Amino acid sequence: MVDDELVQRIEESFETDDEALEEELPGLLADIEGQSDELVREQPEIVSKILNRMSEMDIASFVSENPETADQFQDLLWSGVRVLAEGNEEVQQQINEDITVNFEADNCPMTGHVEVDKSESTVTGGAGVLDDPDIAITGPADVLVGLITGTVDPIQGFMQQQYQMDGPVQKGTRLAPIMNTLSEQAQVDQ
Repeated sequence: MVDDELVQRIEESFETDDEALEEELPGLLADIEGQSDELVREQPEIVSKILNRMSEMDIASFVSENPETADQFQDLLWSGVRVLAEGNEEVQQQINEDITVNFEADNCPMTGHVEVDKSESTVTGGAGVLDDPDIAITGPADVLVGLITGTVDPIQGFMQQQYQMDGPVQKGTRLAPIMNTLSEQAQVDQ
């Protein structure tokens, strides 16, 4: 069980300005380490708050000034995505093939990855990149975060050249509804 005091600290920190959040986040993430799955299962609205906060931040600046904290933050976010995927029947039905994707920001040192595993019916991700992904996506950090948080539609964003994608377009179009469903689910959990 996740400590109520920790949950309260998390909620309060996500309501502060960027400077205060940058100061508080390393300690919070250290306290959350090893408890992220429990936190997301017991407090699903936390994922929504993280997504909302990320969509408001100057991501490139935050990552450039706090690369290690940004990686920990991204790992917490992807833990939330994984837990949401486990409990969402619509997402489970959409997982019909293996898809691996690397994300790399072109305006800061942010990298990440997502793996859709058909046999396990899972969506996992985190900081850092995978070897030999199916798809590589590059673009501004706020656009990449928008793809995760749902503020950038994957198909429209690609067509409007908000980001670049290297790899089979059909895999990207199969990933898009999964990510859209997950971001909608996270917003519902607010």
